[in-house]
Amino acid sequence: MKPLRKQGIIIFSILALVLVACGGATEETSEEEVVAEEVTEALDSPAVTTAGTVKTGVGITEEACPEVISNIPTGADPTKGCIYLGMLNDYSGPFGAAGPALDIGQRAFWLWANSTGGIGDYSVAIREGFDASYNPQKHLEGYNSLKDSVAAFSMSLGTPQTLFILDNLNEDDMVAVPMSWWSGWAYKGVDASTVIEFGTQYCADGMNAMDWASANAGPLTGGLVDINTVGIIGYESDYGKDFAFGIKAAAANAGVEVAWEYLAPPTEFDVTQAVGLLVTKPVDAYFLATGLAVAPQVAGGAAQQGVTPFAMFLGTSYNDAFVAEGSAVKGLFESGLIYAMSFGIAPYEADTVGHATMRQTLGQITDSASTFFVGGWGSQYHLKGVLEGALKGGDLTRAGIRRAATNVTVSSDGMMPEKKLGSGLPDVASTITKPDGSVGSGAVVVKKDYVGPSASAYDWSVGPCS
Repeated sequence: MKPLRKQGIIIFSILALVLVACGGATEETSEEEVVAEEVTEALDSPAVTTAGTVKTGVGITEEACPEVISNIPTGADPTKGCIYLGMLNDYSGPFGAAGPALDIGQRAFWLWANSTGGIGDYSVAIREGFDASYNPQKHLEGYNSLKDSVAAFSMSLGTPQTLFILDNLNEDDMVAVPMSWWSGWAYKGVDASTVIEFGTQYCADGMNAMDWASANAGPLTGGLVDINTVGIIGYESDYGKDFAFGIKAAAANAGVEVAWEYLAPPTEFDVTQAVGLLVTKPVDAYFLATGLAVAPQVAGGAAQQGVTPFAMFLGTSYNDAFVAEGSAVKGLFESGLIYAMSFGIAPYEADTVGHATMRQTLGQITDSASTFFVGGWGSQYHLKGVLEGALKGGDLTRAGIRRAATNVTVSSDGMMPEKKLGSGLPDVASTITKPDGSVGSGAVVVKKDYVGPSASAYDWSVGPCS
């Protein structure tokens, strides 16, 4: 992945022809006239309002957004005000390889959204990203440094990190988009409607990975693999435990034995121990949920000793760099024995309106097609829907935005299924991909919107898996 965040990017874009001088913006409460529109949503929907004005608050200014932030044009309309968002990212920690692409994906989304109308009389801009380094305490530090200048957070990377600031979000009436897919984010009892989730949760991905592998490993390998025993490797974290829960639930349904499980905290994870289990206690398939640096070491280490079981990787554990030219594990990952989940959003090349718009916009910024650009871009659709709902409700204060997040149906131009926020039901349809270095994203879709028998039958109303 290219070091995109800090490099000087020269962009000549028809989406950013606005060259205006933006003075220091001050936050204030303002009102604007809006035209009433016909709505068809429920009476308690924020779209239903008789208000003739729109209330605004912290993080919203009447002055226009800056033309450029973090070397990316905002596409802001100079005649409109500005809704500012905060970003809590990881540029130097365990997900530092993904952070820059997530950052650019989000900024590119709002560049497009602003160029096509923005949010009523406002454009949207993300302030400079804060590097929390995947550290909860630094995450809180970043939150406190930004909270008085933003209306919401476009990104809060990491489940433990977001949980660490959950009380602050609640107290401040702040909403945030989590860059994580923990099974708890769909439940009001967990996040009090301060978290705007998107994509497929890890637990459902675990169930679907197990069900899909059980049904397809044989045909895909010409009958060489028949899955009767499996192993689980991962971090003892939100995604490792969620993924493992789903795998074990589906394995029990399918009559498959979980022969062993190795979960360890990220700072204590031992690649040698993981490889040793694969070599000394052979299984028909293994399921992996670690960081990007560890994943190829585990798969490659076992392969060096002649052990190459069928494998399913969580989306956070796979990177297009694994199949890039010159990669030591390129052949292994393209062997047809390793597959990866994909956040519930298909890779860069997918054929949807949202993907086409994303490619057109990002093509003016970078020539990379990383899946993490897709994650960044896709994460903003639901936030955009929430802001639009708050605008219809006549209340763009933090409280109004939060209220909208409890009762708005959001869509994403086909990138994800339509979703009713606040429904208490997570998205459980998975996208399964095959590593392939011949395409820019390094992955081709094998199955989109797959829901196996285990996820279909599971009672998701009981709450988080882990």
